[in-house]
Amino acid sequence: MKRAIAGAVLAGGQSRRFGRPKAFALHEGAPFFTWSVAALDPIADELYIVSHPSLVDEFRRQTDIPVLLDVERCRGCGPLAGLYTVMEQSRADWVFVLPCDMPYMRREVTERLASYIDPMFDAIVPLHGVRPEPLVALYHRRLRSVIAELLDAGERRMISLLDRARVRYVDAQQLAADETVWRNVNTEGEYR
Repeated sequence: MKRAIAGAVLAGGQSRRFGRPKAFALHEGAPFFTWSVAALDPIADELYIVSHPSLVDEFRRQTDIPVLLDVERCRGCGPLAGLYTVMEQSRADWVFVLPCDMPYMRREVTERLASYIDPMFDAIVPLHGVRPEPLVALYHRRLRSVIAELLDAGERRMISLLDRARVRYVDAQQLAADETVWRNVNTEGEYR
C-alpha cells in the first residue's frame, strides 16, 4: 500500500557560517535548494520549503512550492520545529526532510531510503557507522505529539526525537556508495 509522503526542504537557518543565504548559492548553475527539491520530487506527493522569515520573498520569487514559516509557538527552534510545522500543514503519513545545503544529494538515494518505509517504525534514518543522519530522513506523522512535547520542553535536538522513536536505521553505504551525496555546505570555504 502506498504511503503518502510530504517532502520538506529545511531552509530555516540563518547561514551565519556561510555569510549569506545558502539556499540560493549556486551549484552547477542552480540554487542549492533546487537540488534538494529535485531529490525529493520523485517520491513526494507534496513538497514544502520551511524558510527563515527573511528568505520567504526570495523563495516565492524563485519557486511555486509552498513556503512555510515555523508555527509561531516554535519559530526559530531549528529542524525539529520545521518538521513539526510540515506535520501541522500536511496530512501525509510520512515527512521526508532534507536540508537545503546538500546540493549533491540525488533522487536515487531518496528513493532507496523511502523504499525502507515500514509501518512498524516511526522514523527511517541513514546511519554512517554509528552516526545517524537525522536531517535526511523520513518521520511518521504519529511523532507529531512527541515533537510538540520536546519543543515545549525547550529541546531542539533531532537526536532527542530519535531517542523517543522506533527508528529503522539504514546503512548509508547501502543508499549511496558515493560519500559526496552526504556532504552539506556550511562555509564559504567548503563551497569553493
